[in-house]
Amino acid sequence: MKFSVYFIAALFVLNGCSSDNLSEAPVQEPVVVNWSLSGSFGNATVDSVNADTELPKMVNRSGSSKLHINGFDTTYFEKKITLRHLQVNAGAEVDIDDDGNFTFDNMEVFGLCENTNSIKIIPKAKRNVSLKPGSFILYSYNEGYYQYQ
Repeated sequence: MKFSVYFIAALFVLNGCSSDNLSEAPVQEPVVVNWSLSGSFGNATVDSVNADTELPKMVNRSGSSKLHINGFDTTYFEKKITLRHLQVNAGAEVDIDDDGNFTFDNMEVFGLCENTNSIKIIPKAKRNVSLKPGSFILYSYNEGYYQYQ
């Protein structure tokens, strides 16, 4: 009798630990989040930019740029964004506030070249989130510079 009680108890324990119960754990589905930028970038004002964009004669090496990520939600985004200067491989990682706003010193990010300052904007997404677009480039160049020299 003792053996049957232990045997039945063991079956209940094994059944409770079976792989069937593990498969019931919630699986996070991939999410696609669309975003764009608005605000001031150098001497330019941008509104809902979400693709590679040319901003001729808009380099301003002094002051700061203030931008907002449209579609920002801390559920999907990390609170950091990378700004990468393509010509000299420099840049900065800056903080984003809870509302999706961030500011950076122009000299730190694109004050390095006289003729062109192409900046790649790369927000960080949380796990299982794909940002659309993943990144894009703002091309800012001075008069007399031809981008495809």
